[in-house]
Amino acid sequence: MHSQCCLKVGVIGINHKTANLSFREEMARAGSSLLGEKALFFPHPVLLLSTCNRTEIYFGGSDLAAIHSEILRWLRGYIPGIFEHRLYSYFEIDCFLHLSRVIAGLDSAIFAETEIQAQVKEAYAKACTFSSLTSCMHYIFQKGLKVGKAVRSHMTGYKAPGLSQAIWQLAEEHFQCLINARFLLVGYSEVNRAVAHFLEKKKKRWTWITQEPSNICWPGCTPLGYEAIDRWIAYDCIVCASAQDRFLIVAQPAFRHAIFDLSVPRNVDPEVGRQEGIMLYNIEQINEWIQKTKSKHTGQLALAQEIVRKEVTWLARLYAERASKFNMSRISWKGNHISNVFHSCDEENQSLETETKSCMRDGAKFAKF
Repeated sequence: MHSQCCLKVGVIGINHKTANLSFREEMARAGSSLLGEKALFFPHPVLLLSTCNRTEIYFGGSDLAAIHSEILRWLRGYIPGIFEHRLYSYFEIDCFLHLSRVIAGLDSAIFAETEIQAQVKEAYAKACTFSSLTSCMHYIFQKGLKVGKAVRSHMTGYKAPGLSQAIWQLAEEHFQCLINARFLLVGYSEVNRAVAHFLEKKKKRWTWITQEPSNICWPGCTPLGYEAIDRWIAYDCIVCASAQDRFLIVAQPAFRHAIFDLSVPRNVDPEVGRQEGIMLYNIEQINEWIQKTKSKHTGQLALAQEIVRKEVTWLARLYAERASKFNMSRISWKGNHISNVFHSCDEENQSLETETKSCMRDGAKFAKF
């Protein structure tokens, strides 16, 4: 199958399972050189997926090996020393399979967590704005998002605990009771928005600190700019999840606080955690806690993996058939919204969707959990 695969896509990256936090910070900084308009300086279409637990660079083109080598040379300009052995790479259908597993939450620290789906969608939308992605790249991201949705729809009766739940439990261990706890969310990221939704369900109030507070329209919250960050000591629980590449919170006389630094690169100076009365968790430490406390989901994981494998195999074959008929491998498209980009051929898209839905109705593809 691999030799005849028409999916000329690849990925190079790291995640929480393959690299420690220190190197993930270096990789995140290097990857940011390919984010948004900066990607225009790279000669091939690329898409950066950067979260607290992973940095991945997806790419497309006729010569994947050559592009892979160019990305490594690009990264060497930002990362000192020998680092290539710390990276993983996938090509063609293996890349599609990996992306679908990521979107479905099967490659996350928290099994089947949902935040990654929104993060992938946001990364894809940004890349569509600035880059002329290949038809293969559009295909694996749009179909990968559907695969992720299909996996979750078949996981009846299972609800992932989520990063927000882990933060809440750790804070409860520190304070014993969170009834009067004051919360500060630093950064208006997808992760912090999920934390905000969680706090809403707990009927808790919080304060935002973000680069553009005027853009926040969230009932019951108080948005502040980064100039207010020095007042973090007025809050009991602080959650940092921003794109800032610097320490926002540094050591100063403080009392009892629970601080969660979900940012990569980190936003909290590690010296803060050495102060008496302060509990500081970075994303790596939270991952370790999750691994020790989470329930076993071996059966659900095996079935989810099988759903992804079958779906990706089917979709890869469909793409190969369409590419052979319409020579879609030469098509690229640049757009401002996800709904505006797909192979640049609406009729072909609709035909493919019809066949996919027809196959799904046959009932032979998915096994219910």
